[in-house]
Amino acid sequence: MIDSPHKDYSLAPRASGVGSWLETVSLTALAIGLGLWLTPNDPLQTGGFPWALLAPLLVGVRYGFVKALASAAILVATLLVLRNGGLPAYEVMPAKYIIGTLVSSMLVGEFRDLWERRLQRLQMANEYRQYRLDEFTRAHQILRISHDRLEQRVAGSDQSLRSSLLILRERMRELEEHKEALTSLAEPILALLGQYGSLRVAALYLVENRERLAPMPLAAMGEMAELDSNDPLVRLCIEKGDLVSVREEFIERGEHRSFSSLQACVPLIDTEDNLLAILAIRKMPFFVFNDRTLSLLALLAGHVADLLQSDAKALKLDDADSQSFSQQLRRALIDVEQHNLSGSLIVLELNEPNEQLMRVFADSQRGLDLQLRVRNGRGRDCVLILMPLTSAEGARGYIKRLEQLLAERFGQNRGFTELGLHLMHYELEPSGNRAGLLHFLFTECALNDRQVAI
Repeated sequence: MIDSPHKDYSLAPRASGVGSWLETVSLTALAIGLGLWLTPNDPLQTGGFPWALLAPLLVGVRYGFVKALASAAILVATLLVLRNGGLPAYEVMPAKYIIGTLVSSMLVGEFRDLWERRLQRLQMANEYRQYRLDEFTRAHQILRISHDRLEQRVAGSDQSLRSSLLILRERMRELEEHKEALTSLAEPILALLGQYGSLRVAALYLVENRERLAPMPLAAMGEMAELDSNDPLVRLCIEKGDLVSVREEFIERGEHRSFSSLQACVPLIDTEDNLLAILAIRKMPFFVFNDRTLSLLALLAGHVADLLQSDAKALKLDDADSQSFSQQLRRALIDVEQHNLSGSLIVLELNEPNEQLMRVFADSQRGLDLQLRVRNGRGRDCVLILMPLTSAEGARGYIKRLEQLLAERFGQNRGFTELGLHLMHYELEPSGNRAGLLHFLFTECALNDRQVAI
């Protein structure tokens, strides 16, 4: 996923690690030391305003409950040591001071932890929206330029870009070992990229642990000599996770060879920022070496990476819409189970075919929602509505808005029942047990595993 401002999120320094403990002890020791220096008769100021209490409060704001409690405990332990040492000010145990120090420190630390958890959940929601935005952007671009400009560039070809990607998807569906998809499909992937980039000499290299290239290419075209894994262009591509190239004027003058043996590097990186491989381009015609062609290659590489990372079960489904819906459903389940986010699934079953109702459902679709139209085992048209980041209360609000929309289109006295609609709602569960969802889809909604995969 392309870097975005929400990824720079941080509430405060991380509460784990040696540094946080050192700072906790240091701040507390500093408060005690200042007290011993300024008021040696009452270092902890139990008789007036307890200035030493600022240490655990500051620690609580920065590092949370545990460190705040530890700092407060050090203050209380110091008081007990001074009392046992015979300090007159602490001859009578200051119980209110001890209780107040512990309680106030823990309260500050707990509120800090509470807000950090809330902000982390918001960050996860933002990352999901960014993921969907990246996915939409790629889909929009591929549709915008596919049939017109790309077919002009490959006038000798009888395949459009969309059909080429569909053929690649079909070949992935035929693979028995989905994990080896990149290795098995390296040749057709390189052929696809080479066709639309007019490449003459290029190779596709696997990226190992997002650190370095594999020594041997997965596929190559032309006389691709051995590539140095420390080539500056390769290193820059891995570090940035983005397309990098030599400037056109350097190539025209032949000066780029002093910097790199390549003209460009294109990463196969999906919308979740997983870097799978790199297309190393050593030679391509100068007249196509421009921002337009390179952007096209980066776009295609992103689509191929998304395809390679597709879920194996989803790829076995009958059509692309079902595959996309199932992948998004799986992601929503992961968000609910691992990050405690919300998610809902609504199924609308029609007693009789009704295209007007279908148009109403399409008009009611919200920004992040996905809809899938299928025919269930009872022979009825159904619309599945996946609502990521939506709780049961939010789903009820959507249903109420849908009722109002139906009333506006078909009359005030015509609701779900009068229009022959059967509504079913399921809230995604964070327990990790998906038996309830399977029962809902396959028993209550009469769907099958060729329509939706989990």
